[in-house]
Amino acid sequence: MNNNSSNTIPIPKLASYLRLARTDGIGAVRFHQLLKRYHTPEAALEALPSIQRNKKTATNFSPPPLSLIIEEIEKTYAYGGQFILHGFDDYPELLAQLDDAPPILTILGSAKLLHRQNVAIVGARNASMHGLKISESLAADLAAHSIGVTSGLARGIDQAAHKGALYTGFTIAAIACGIDIVYPSEHQKLQKEIAEKGVIVSEYPLGASPQATHFPRRNRLIAGLCHGCVVIEAALNSGSLITSKLALSYNKPIFAVPGSPLDPRCKGSNNLLRMGATLTENALDILPELSVLTAKKKTAFKPDLFAELDYAVKTTNTQTEAETQTNPTMIESEILALLSTTPTPIDLIIRHLSYSATETLGALTLLEISNQIIFQHNGYILTP
Repeated sequence: MNNNSSNTIPIPKLASYLRLARTDGIGAVRFHQLLKRYHTPEAALEALPSIQRNKKTATNFSPPPLSLIIEEIEKTYAYGGQFILHGFDDYPELLAQLDDAPPILTILGSAKLLHRQNVAIVGARNASMHGLKISESLAADLAAHSIGVTSGLARGIDQAAHKGALYTGFTIAAIACGIDIVYPSEHQKLQKEIAEKGVIVSEYPLGASPQATHFPRRNRLIAGLCHGCVVIEAALNSGSLITSKLALSYNKPIFAVPGSPLDPRCKGSNNLLRMGATLTENALDILPELSVLTAKKKTAFKPDLFAELDYAVKTTNTQTEAETQTNPTMIESEILALLSTTPTPIDLIIRHLSYSATETLGALTLLEISNQIIFQHNGYILTP
C-alpha cells in the first residue's frame, strides 16, 4: 500500500477507500483483511459480490453510491476537514498498531497533533465541583509539560479536561458524530476553539448525528490515540471505565484520581486503584510513567479556586429566566450534582451556576432544611 500522506491522495482513490469503509457489514477488522488480500480498495469492492455468494452470508455488502461519497469528500473539504487513511504516513502510529484500527479518520484541526504524546482524561458527566477542578488543573499542567490531553467532549470531566489543556497547550477531542455536529449543543464555543488550537477527530462522515452505538467506537478511539489514561470520578460500569479497560488492553498505563468512598461517582475509579492503577494527584504522578521528565522544570498550572467557570450544568439552552425562577427543584438538583462529601466553597457554587446569588442561596437553605447538605462555619458545604 502507498505510504504517502492521505492529503495527497487523488479523489477517485480516496473515494474507493471511503466506499469500502462506509459499506454496511464492513467493520475495521474486515476492512483490513480485505485490503491485505486484495491490496487495493478498488479490487476489494469488485470482489464483494463473489465474497457474499461464496460465504452465503446474510450480510448484504452494498457499497454506498459513488455520488454520495464524492459529495461527502467535497463537503468535508469545503468545511475545512481532512481525511486520514490507515496505512498512510499521517495516520497516528499508536492507532495504526491496533487490529481494529479505524480505516478512515475525519479530522478538523491540526493533523500533526495526532502524532504528539498525549494522555486521555475521562470521567463522570455529572462530576462534582472538585472533580471538575482536578480535571482542569491536571489537564493544564500536562499541557504545560507539552503533553496533549485527549477526551470525548462530553459534559463534566471531559469538558473540564479540554478547557484546562487549552490554557497551556493542545487537546484532542474524539467525537461520536460528524466533525460539523456539536454535541452537546452547549459546547459550540469549546468545539470551535479545539478546532482552532487542537484537533477534532471522528470515524463518522460529515453530518452524522450522535447515536448510542457510536460512543463505544468513540471510546476505542480515545484509548487507541492516548499514551496513558487518567480516570476521574467514574462510577462502576461507566463508559469511562470501558475506555480505561480498552486502554489497558492496548498496553497503556492507567491512572486514577482517588475519591471519597461515600461518593458513587468514585466507586469505579477507586476500584482501579485497588487493581493497580497509578494513584494520581497531579501531573508529576503521570510524567515518570511516560518517560518525559526533563531537566528543565516547568511551573505547574494552578487555577484560581474561585475563578468563574462556565461548565454546562443547564438541562436546556432554551429555558427562560421565568422558568428557572419558578423551579427550585431544578436548582437544587444542579447543586447536589456538584457536591460530594468533600467540602466545597459556597462562592464557587454560586459562580458556577447560571442562577442569581439570591436564588442559589435560597436553594441551599432549602437543601439544608431537608438535611440534604451540611453548612460549615468556614463558608463550605458538603453532602452528609
